[in-house]
Amino acid sequence: MAKELEALRNQRNDGPSQGTNESPSLPESSHESPDHPLELSGIALLDDANLDEQYELEDCVIGRETIVEIFKLFCHHFYPHLPILNPSISISGLFETSPILFWTIIAIVTERPVLPAHSYIRDVLQEPFLCMFRAEILDAPLPLHTILAINYMTMFPFTVSHQMKDPSWLYSGVAVNAAMYMGLHRTKPAPSLRSIGVYAGSPRARAHTWLGCFVASTALAKHVGVTAPIKRLADLAAIENMVRTYPLPPEFAYQVMVYHILAKFFNTIIENSEENISHSLIGIIDAELDNLKTRFPTPWTPRVEMNYLTAKMLLYTTVILRLREDRGSREILMRNCLSVAVRIAYLTDQGLAYQSAEFPDLRFEDLRNTLPKNYYRILVLSTAFLIRFFVLNNRATTEEQELARNHVAIAQRYLKLACNDPRDERVRGAILFGVLCQQQPIDLEKSKLKVDDRMAASLLYDAITTGHVLRDLPVEIEESPPKSSSKAGSDGQARREENSHAIQPEQLEQPMTMPEFEQMEFAFPDDLWGDSIWGMFDPIVPVPAPQTLYTDADFYAQHGFHHPH
Repeated sequence: MAKELEALRNQRNDGPSQGTNESPSLPESSHESPDHPLELSGIALLDDANLDEQYELEDCVIGRETIVEIFKLFCHHFYPHLPILNPSISISGLFETSPILFWTIIAIVTERPVLPAHSYIRDVLQEPFLCMFRAEILDAPLPLHTILAINYMTMFPFTVSHQMKDPSWLYSGVAVNAAMYMGLHRTKPAPSLRSIGVYAGSPRARAHTWLGCFVASTALAKHVGVTAPIKRLADLAAIENMVRTYPLPPEFAYQVMVYHILAKFFNTIIENSEENISHSLIGIIDAELDNLKTRFPTPWTPRVEMNYLTAKMLLYTTVILRLREDRGSREILMRNCLSVAVRIAYLTDQGLAYQSAEFPDLRFEDLRNTLPKNYYRILVLSTAFLIRFFVLNNRATTEEQELARNHVAIAQRYLKLACNDPRDERVRGAILFGVLCQQQPIDLEKSKLKVDDRMAASLLYDAITTGHVLRDLPVEIEESPPKSSSKAGSDGQARREENSHAIQPEQLEQPMTMPEFEQMEFAFPDDLWGDSIWGMFDPIVPVPAPQTLYTDADFYAQHGFHHPH
C-alpha cells in the first residue's frame, strides 16, 4: 500500500509535458478558430450581418429578428459554460459552413425557453432537428463542427420522459471516438489527408474541440457511474498541455483541470478493494484540488466553487460507499460530505447562471434554463446523499438531521420552481425527494444499496429504484421485442405502459411538501449560515466568534478544507 500511495504522490508532482503559458504562433486559422485575444472574457461576439429574412428546417420557420435574439442568448448565457466554439460567431457564416451547428445552437436555446416568445419553436423544431442531428452524427467521418455540435447537445440535452432515455452518454461516445479518429487527442499538428477523409482544422480549433469532448465525457461518466473514456496518463498530459498552450476563459480552464484530477486518480480508487487505500487517497486528491487555484489562477465565482465542490462530492460519496468496515473513517467523511452537500444546495439556490446587460430583465427561473444539465445532476446527487445519510439516518444527530432537512427542502423548492412539464427532470427530481422523505428512519448498517457498483451514481440509481418501490411501480425491466418487428398494437400498449409509469398531471398539482416539513414554509433561521446551525460542528473546530459574518473562508476553515484562494 505504501508503495502505491508513494507512486500516486509522485504522479501529483509530475509536471505537464513541455507546455508553456504563452500561445505559440499559429498557422492560418480556420473558421472554427480564429486568432483571438489571449485574455478571453468567456462571452462570444456576434456578427448578425447579411442574414436572410427567415430560416427554415422542414416545417420550422424562424424570422431574422428571432434568430438574432436566440444567438444573442447563446453568446451571453450558454456559450460561457462551454467556450469551445469560435468566440466570434457569424450567424450567416455558420449557417453556410455548418448547418448542424447552426441548428444545434437554436435547438438548445429554445428547448427550455429562456424567453416566453420562443416557446412555440421547441414544438415545431424538435422532430426535424433530431432527425437531421442523428443522421449527421452517423455520417462518418465527422468534421470538427459536427463534433462541436455533439458536445453542446451533451452538455445541454433535451428533456426526456424517463431519465434512462437520455442519449447524452451515447452522443458523447460518438464525439470522443470521432475526435480520436481525427487525432485530436494528440498535440502534434495533423495534415488534412484524403485517406482520412476530413479536414484537420487549425491547432487551436482541434485543441478546443478535444477539451470539449473531455469535459463533456468525463463529467457525464461520473454521473452515469462508469469509467471516464479519457484517462490514460499520456492523454491527460496532452490535455494539460492544451490548457496551458491555447487561451481559454479562466473558469473553463479551471473546470477542465478539475476533471483532469478526477480522471487521473479515480481509477485507483475504484480498482482497489482495500479500504485504507481508498481513504488515504482522499488526502492526496483533496490537496491536488486545493493546489489547483495556485496552478491556474481563477476568480472564485460561484461556478468555479461549484466545480470544486462537485469534485469533492463525487470523490467523497464514492469512498463512503466503499468504506464498510472502517466506520470511524466513514463517519468523518460523511460529515465532510454533509458540508459539501449543503453548500451545493446553497450555491445552486443563489444562482449559477451568467447574467448580461443584453438581457437585464430575465427572471431567476428563466436564467436557470441556461445552465448545463451537470449542475442539476450534482444537485440531485447531493440531495440523495443528504436524505439517505442524514435525513433518514437514525444515528445522525438532531442538528445534522435538521440541517439536511432544510437543504433538501431548498433543493426541492429550486427544482420545482416554475416547472410544469412532466418531461422536465427537475420536476421528477422534486417529486422523488418528496417520496423518499416519506420513509421511516433507517439503520445504515442494515440498509444496503440496491445498486452499489456505479461509484457515486449508485446513490442516485438506488434513490430512483426506492422511489419505484414506494410508488408501487415495477423495479425490474423486461426485455422488449425489437422495435422494427413491433406491431401497432404492441406499440400502443408500450406507450400506455410508459404513460402509466410517468408522472401524471394530478401529481404535478400536489404540493411539493415533505412529511414534518410543512411547518417550515421555508422560514429558515435568520442565521442559517451562522453560529446556531454550525455550532453542531464544535467537536471538529471552534465556531466563529458571536456576531461574526459567516464567510466562505469560515466555511472552508470550519470543515477542514483548505480555502482555494
